[in-house]
Amino acid sequence: MSVWVGIDPGEKRIGCSRGDALGVLATPRGIVGSRDELVQWLREVDAEYQLAGVVVGMPRNMDGSFGPMAIRSLVLVRWLREQLDFTIYLWDERLTSVHAEGVATDRGLDEKAAAILLQSFLDAGTPQAPDPPGLIEAAEAGI
Repeated sequence: MSVWVGIDPGEKRIGCSRGDALGVLATPRGIVGSRDELVQWLREVDAEYQLAGVVVGMPRNMDGSFGPMAIRSLVLVRWLREQLDFTIYLWDERLTSVHAEGVATDRGLDEKAAAILLQSFLDAGTPQAPDPPGLIEAAEAGI
């Protein structure tokens, strides 16, 4: 059985979620406090379920441009790609935290946001490319 996981990188914590074996439903799975803890959690999930891939939230600006938080997500993804041998996608997570605030307590906010972004990924199907068009260029331009 193979599953997708969703990651919501916050400023202080990293929210984690996991999809079901059918790739239909995402559920919150907790938070981790560091990149190293995230890698450990991903390896544990892979050992138990076999990862189909990892979806990392990348908040675009409302006009579709890439800001500092999107670049921060790209840096995390590049680092994860060096550490792990899984397919890792960046996924637009605009407003997932706002949506999560309406359905979660403060403690559950990060993991709920991760579940919301993973659910939107699962609902959309697997994209053609793991990185959104224009992101690499924006990062290289120093945005």
